[in-house]
Amino acid sequence: MKKLLPIFLLWSISASVLVAQTGNPHPKLVVGIVVDQMRFDYLERYKEKYGEGGFKRILGGGFSFKNAHFDYVPTETAPGHSSIYTGTTPSVHGIIGNSWFDRYQNKSVENIEDPAVLLVGTAQPATRGASPVNLRAETITDQLRWGSNFHSKVISVSFKDRGAILPGGHTPTGAYWLDTQTSPGYFVTSSYYTDAVPPWVSKFNALGKGNDYLDRTWNTLYPIETYTESAPDDNPYETILPGKSSPTFPYDFKAMRKDFQAAGNEYQLLWMSPWGNTMLTEFAEEAITSEQLGKGEATDMLCISYSVTDVMGHSFGPQSVEVEDIYLRLDQDLAGLMEFLDEQVGKDEYVLFLTADHGVVPVISQLDAYGIPSGIIPSNLYKDSLDQYLRARFGKKPWIQFFGHEYLYLNHFLIEHSEGADLEEIQEASAEFLRNLPNIRYALTASELQEEEYTDGVRRLMQHGFYPKRSGDVFLAYDPGFMVSYNPKATAKDIRGTGHGTAYNYDTQVPILWYGKSIPHGTSARQVHTTDIASSLAVLLDLQMPSGATQEPLLELFEK
Repeated sequence: MKKLLPIFLLWSISASVLVAQTGNPHPKLVVGIVVDQMRFDYLERYKEKYGEGGFKRILGGGFSFKNAHFDYVPTETAPGHSSIYTGTTPSVHGIIGNSWFDRYQNKSVENIEDPAVLLVGTAQPATRGASPVNLRAETITDQLRWGSNFHSKVISVSFKDRGAILPGGHTPTGAYWLDTQTSPGYFVTSSYYTDAVPPWVSKFNALGKGNDYLDRTWNTLYPIETYTESAPDDNPYETILPGKSSPTFPYDFKAMRKDFQAAGNEYQLLWMSPWGNTMLTEFAEEAITSEQLGKGEATDMLCISYSVTDVMGHSFGPQSVEVEDIYLRLDQDLAGLMEFLDEQVGKDEYVLFLTADHGVVPVISQLDAYGIPSGIIPSNLYKDSLDQYLRARFGKKPWIQFFGHEYLYLNHFLIEHSEGADLEEIQEASAEFLRNLPNIRYALTASELQEEEYTDGVRRLMQHGFYPKRSGDVFLAYDPGFMVSYNPKATAKDIRGTGHGTAYNYDTQVPILWYGKSIPHGTSARQVHTTDIASSLAVLLDLQMPSGATQEPLLELFEK
């Protein structure tokens, strides 16, 4: 024993020296940034106008995956955030859209809808809240909490409730989003998490930043004639906002808010303001300071989802001056955030990743003007035609329960109680009829999606987006450049603004950027998926991978 004691002491001293020399191999803080509706090409298109401290700093000192895609449809906000943080697709985590039809309740439900909880921190009491109750898989944020025995803190913030709730997972320290319906731009949470917002949240809300930012006028950051990366400011492809006579600069928010106020949605104008992103950044910085993120022994995580980019993209489209200016200003917000992280956490003590929850379809009226195949899917006409066909073939009964953007839901109760009716037969008959309608690319039945295995193309993405207990009986995919409209008289030329949700590259290709402690500098053209982010974080932080994760970490990040 006397001989072993010096050896043991020597080993202890050597181990202590090694730890002192190498330090903690894990970052003190992970910052996950999701930019709602950011296409990959925005990085390059506006590059000459970006400053040195935002996107350029990440690209210049970090790692960029240039061929990153979503691996499912529909490409929407809720599935996007869920897939990034669970590391899997809707076929596993169950968030198949921003909303879906619940055949048992016979109504559409929201992805974060939870009637058992109330909103907390709002100016109006007894308002319905929200939670991750519908998310059927663990997130990397859950794993961080579990893996540290809840010593790690996780804070998730966004303007959108789903943008805060789904990244935070089931066990965050806090999740906060902007309530513009019942309060003057307050950040709120729900009783799923806590009975009262922390004092720092109340203090931030009391500053009245929403009112301050809505008393400003939005002009372009640089002279408008230099915005040559975008279409002319005044064009027929963009939405005209209330209080405006044209879709053009400047935007006098102080005057416009009167029109929004008259409609009862005054503070929704924050979603259309470039200072909305600034306000969220300031709130995130306050979270870092007040929650002491990055100051403990365990790695903490901050999730930020920028939502203004999505609302502006819908309204004006990806070729607009408005969208370009939003990204130039977001670039400045990111630069300020990274400077703040340098000071508060340490320049080499955090890891940041940046991606998007989906891309965006070009404005179809603009595609039409340039002769690119595009048009309208007249959803109500298609539904009526299918209804007539099913009544003629199977009997005059209401076989259709719901007909949505992506799914046809048949009336299962009626089919079960109708003599001679067979569910799979009616599914296949419906799909065959729909396949023959103009501009429907695929119509796959629930039976096909559960029994076949699709290994490539759009059908593979559809299968990855199918969750049997929530998805419908027939899953629809349309031709490129086509969007659903419920106005039977609408044409492509009538459309202002745009949407997303398709299986095509303009919707699926997004940035994946990494920066910070132990992250190498470089780029890769290898095709990867946003679902690989969670697995990569698990490897980086030495955590168990989330339950449904792809187990495909981004190996380039670990090649030294």
